[in-house]
Amino acid sequence: MHKQIILLIFSVVSLFSVSGQTSVEKLFQTMPTDLLWLDQSQRTELFAYFKDKKVDSIQNSLSGYCKLIDYNEATKHLLLKTSQKGSMEMQILGSESSPFIAVIFTACAPACQSHINFYSPEWKQFTMDFPTLSASDFLANGLSEYDRSIATQLLTPLFISYAFTEQGSNITALCNVRQFLSDDDWKTLKPLLKSEQLSIKFEDGAWKIK
Repeated sequence: MHKQIILLIFSVVSLFSVSGQTSVEKLFQTMPTDLLWLDQSQRTELFAYFKDKKVDSIQNSLSGYCKLIDYNEATKHLLLKTSQKGSMEMQILGSESSPFIAVIFTACAPACQSHINFYSPEWKQFTMDFPTLSASDFLANGLSEYDRSIATQLLTPLFISYAFTEQGSNITALCNVRQFLSDDDWKTLKPLLKSEQLSIKFEDGAWKIK
């Protein structure tokens, strides 16, 4: 009982400690359970233990373990390891008067694949014109039709993982083809790639591939 009271007090203080701006911690606490299978007590424990540096992870509702990797109110960012093979990354974007939330969900089995969703501060999902990447985005310029065909075949299926960088203004899109190609196929593909990763930047209200 004492533990629950202490955690509740800790939660209330933390949620309102960031005045004048949208709180990452508050949004995490109000995230719908269909997006994150953690109850309020578990979410509060994650933050209490992360700040106290005493406990590395907690057990989630699916008998697995969650670990809070990064939490930063200054950069409006949170990264949670949801399982051995999954993660959830949350970033607040937009202006102070009109913020929105971008959430990246990633699963690895073994190649990592991400998808990104966008929400209002009230957790109402909405659609943004986020780039849909294809194999051609990662290919070098000036390839012959034969080389392009070979490269596209080796990049199918295309596994891409996302991660926020530069305080949330950029997303790195990493092509995870290496994990499932043979050494010979990788030697064939590598010279045909422009890069294994791309940068997608949110600026002037839109997402753009850089």
